[in-house]
Amino acid sequence: MNAIDVEMVNEILSKCMREELRDHAFGDAEVSWMYAGKQAAYGYFSSSSSHITLTCPDGEESATLRGEEARRFRYCGIEGTIERNDETGPEEYSEGTCMPALTHKGVLEELTKRG
Repeated sequence: MNAIDVEMVNEILSKCMREELRDHAFGDAEVSWMYAGKQAAYGYFSSSSSHITLTCPDGEESATLRGEEARRFRYCGIEGTIERNDETGPEEYSEGTCMPALTHKGVLEELTKRG
């Protein structure tokens, strides 16, 4: 992505309200950037994946940023509603941090504990 595109993405997202749905147990978040009641972009962020897809006013996808390009704009925009979609995770949200009991390694350790 060239510098002019980065400036455009920053300009678009900076004007938006950033809404988040966080999963504290899995450490991931679904993010929507809203402008004038319409979704201007949506994204997903976790320990292993990150992307932002910009949408045109008619709802068509126009561009997708992935990896570090997407992470660069993760917190761009005006913070809006931040909700969580889990009930069992820790109170504090830590992006990219999955509860041990929800990983293959963590489950295996729980099952093979000797007490």
